[in-house]
Amino acid sequence: MADEMTDQDEDDRLMGRLLRERLPRYPAPALLRATLVQAGSGRDRAARWIAPAAAALAMAMVMLLWIAPLLPTTTAGDPVRLLERAVLGEHARIILWGESRPDVVPAALPRAMEESGVALNWVFTGDEKIQLLNARATYLEGRRAIELAYQDADGHTVTYLVLPAGALALPERGRVQIDRWRPLVRKEGGFSLIIWKQQELLCVLVSDLVSDGDLAKLKQYFVKVRSSTEPHAVY
Repeated sequence: MADEMTDQDEDDRLMGRLLRERLPRYPAPALLRATLVQAGSGRDRAARWIAPAAAALAMAMVMLLWIAPLLPTTTAGDPVRLLERAVLGEHARIILWGESRPDVVPAALPRAMEESGVALNWVFTGDEKIQLLNARATYLEGRRAIELAYQDADGHTVTYLVLPAGALALPERGRVQIDRWRPLVRKEGGFSLIIWKQQELLCVLVSDLVSDGDLAKLKQYFVKVRSSTEPHAVY
């Protein structure tokens, strides 16, 4: 077997030498060489922006696949469920793309109020357990809204959203007594939502605090926000 492999290798080397010696070779035209060089550099430039763009697209697809099964699936005829879906989508966006900018919150709040049409007479900015990190205007189901992004000491993101609700009525089923208020408490997938009406505005507190112990924390955050934040519609 070793002799056969040696003979085969020798035949391959011989054939290669004959091809190199007997086949004619011609230099590539200058125009072709220039075209190939230009094409190569174009691929390099494309690769530089395609790679990060593809990475961002892949991340967005992963995020969509992650959040989509957790969103409420039955929204027909239920405006509250429809808003829940929008709130969860906005909360997921904050987790993925949101910035922690506690240093700019004092300057960001007036602009967020002006752009959202929701004014805040008083604002809960945080304590030793939870801190306000950002404020911005946003849109939910065609409604202008204001969102405040908090983070607690354990690293959980807590989003507080306020938007005009008009005649929207919250159902009695699912309401829970928390301190002196009875908000609507719901769990959707891996998230908990506390929903209430205040000054004809819909207010929502959402986070991934879903276990019994974690939900107790979210209820404490609700009391802090509800008792220290006073929103009203400007328009």
